[in-house]
Amino acid sequence: MNSQFKIKLLQNLAKNKANKGFTLIELLVVVIIIGVLAAIALPNLLGQVAKGRQAEAKNNLGAINRGQQAYRSEKGVFVPLSNTSLGVKVTGQYYTYPQDTVLAAGNTTYGSFSANSLTTYANDIRNYASAVNQDTNGNFAAIICESTGTAAAAGTVTPSAGVLAAAALDCGTFNTVN
Repeated sequence: MNSQFKIKLLQNLAKNKANKGFTLIELLVVVIIIGVLAAIALPNLLGQVAKGRQAEAKNNLGAINRGQQAYRSEKGVFVPLSNTSLGVKVTGQYYTYPQDTVLAAGNTTYGSFSANSLTTYANDIRNYASAVNQDTNGNFAAIICESTGTAAAAGTVTPSAGVLAAAALDCGTFNTVN
């Protein structure tokens, strides 16, 4: 075999070997980029999980408010959740719903209900409360309130509900959800 040919063949083989795979620097840069993207995306993902859990409380309190409005239209009073005639039974995976948070059984003024987070989720999700009332003109008003911080920091949320005017429902220092 020609020595010139051998040299060129060996040079070509050495060049092809050098081009195979990635260098350590290239791999390190890719890992750093993936780490930065994960650090940015992870908090957003966890926030969406908390919002999904909080949707349970909003939906259940909305159903309770609608049930109370229907019951009040038929019977003339607001009743505790433990009243089976209300037609609303809520069970929670992330929240507890105290059964008798209406001020008094047979209250004709308003009903007030709360959703308190389970202690497992107290540092992640917020507490909620709702109230529903009917004014002397027959107009209903309902409100859902959200604690301003996580449930662990805020404790139980209680809205201050109006006595006679439907428009007087107020969340006080808490955030109004709807």
